Amino acid sequence: MKETTPKQTYSRFGACYLIGYVVYVALVFIVSLIIHAISPQLFASGQARMIISFSILYIIGYPLMYMLIKDLPVSEIPKKRLGIGGFLASVCIAYTLMYLTNITALIVNASIGKMTGRGGTNPIVNALGNMSPVLQVLVVVILAPIFEELIFRKFLLDRVSRYGEVSAMLLSGFMFGLFHGNLVQFMYASMLGFFFAFIYMRTGRIIYTMILHAIVNGTSTFMTIIMFGDLDLSEMVNYLNNGDMEGYMQFVQNNMSTFARAGLIGFAIILIVIIGVILMIVLRKKFKFEHHEGELEKGKRFVTIVRNTGMIVYIIFWVAEIVLTQFGTGLSQLLDRLVG
Repeated sequence: MKETTPKQTYSRFGACYLIGYVVYVALVFIVSLIIHAISPQLFASGQARMIISFSILYIIGYPLMYMLIKDLPVSEIPKKRLGIGGFLASVCIAYTLMYLTNITALIVNASIGKMTGRGGTNPIVNALGNMSPVLQVLVVVILAPIFEELIFRKFLLDRVSRYGEVSAMLLSGFMFGLFHGNLVQFMYASMLGFFFAFIYMRTGRIIYTMILHAIVNGTSTFMTIIMFGDLDLSEMVNYLNNGDMEGYMQFVQNNMSTFARAGLIGFAIILIVIIGVILMIVLRKKFKFEHHEGELEKGKRFVTIVRNTGMIVYIIFWVAEIVLTQFGTGLSQLLDRLVG
């Protein structure tokens, strides 16, 4: 196994993860064109588009990313047990981080939407709307937690945590958040990414973060279905993103029974968030990082981690995608228009 410098390692991750994504997008575009030419009716189905996209991502995209970085030197992270109490506390903290960050993200998204005149954008709502409950469970609850935790936690942290745990945690979270390609998900996915990275570095067991990821994704999805299954979520989100409170209040009045049900579940979520905040305060001293021989010096971390070709290109690409998505012209939207 060829030894690489820290800067080469970070550059390799940025470049290879971007290459994997670009190949995935190109293949989705090509396959979509072929299917559209053979059967336009099939491709017109949002469900079919989602199946094509996710199939290529999990069969080719993510595996390619791993193949491109697998020969980088690996440092084994010591394995420790989290325990039932620690795991339950982690669930509450993960929920708290996600919901508080998500609320902040929605506010920022709506504010930017007003400034651009296009309203806020939240592609995940439209994506979920095109997926059947079975497909949502398969992708959101099973496949995404497994593959994303392997790519952005295990494979990454096994190779960079020796250069410094804090920087490794930040890199894992930010790369994970950027990869989602839109502002709202970038904010809460980054925060969850930080927390999951910390859990993995302290336990060395990726199964913990996979299960945490699945629980957060799964219950959020199921709660959305239970709470708002008979509502047009995209219409509701558009009112909120555009700051149209009059339209939103009229929407609520027209669907009062559904919102009453949602209120009960929302109350349970508030309790979990309160518990999570208390736990973060009580357990704050446990959030400690270990130092390793050979880790980067403080003054050299940014230069080494960020100022390299691969990471610069990765960041520029995803920041541009997030900005363009706010204007409705992101890469996925553009390809959809090209395919027809």
